[in-house]
Amino acid sequence: MLTVAVFALLQSPPLVPRPALKLIVEHPVLAPYLHPGAAGPVPLVVSDHLLEPGVTPSRFGQPLRVVQDRDVGTQPHLRISSFEVDGSRAKAVVEYRAEGVEAVFNLRRDSKGWWTVVDAEVSEHRSSPHK
Repeated sequence: MLTVAVFALLQSPPLVPRPALKLIVEHPVLAPYLHPGAAGPVPLVVSDHLLEPGVTPSRFGQPLRVVQDRDVGTQPHLRISSFEVDGSRAKAVVEYRAEGVEAVFNLRRDSKGWWTVVDAEVSEHRSSPHK
């Protein structure tokens, strides 16, 4: 019994489901920072850090380019820095260092398993985009 309890404590942190990622990358709070027409990242690059495997959503008409966290290097990319789940609620913190921003998304899952964004807020850190 103790082994099972210890194993449960050592399990991986919760991962952001791909449908929730789609809601995050399409949310209007990030729109001013993602520039599809500029020389910027199209397709949008997303680190796989804390990201659940599965079907890759699209943005700007192209599938997101999911890159292993250790291989993403200095290219502009979104990175989920934390994801906490409490029952049907979740909080995802997403960094976009290329623009010096961090966004916090509060999500809710309904009884059928569908996620929605309850609210989202962006903080700008322009003085130090490369923390």
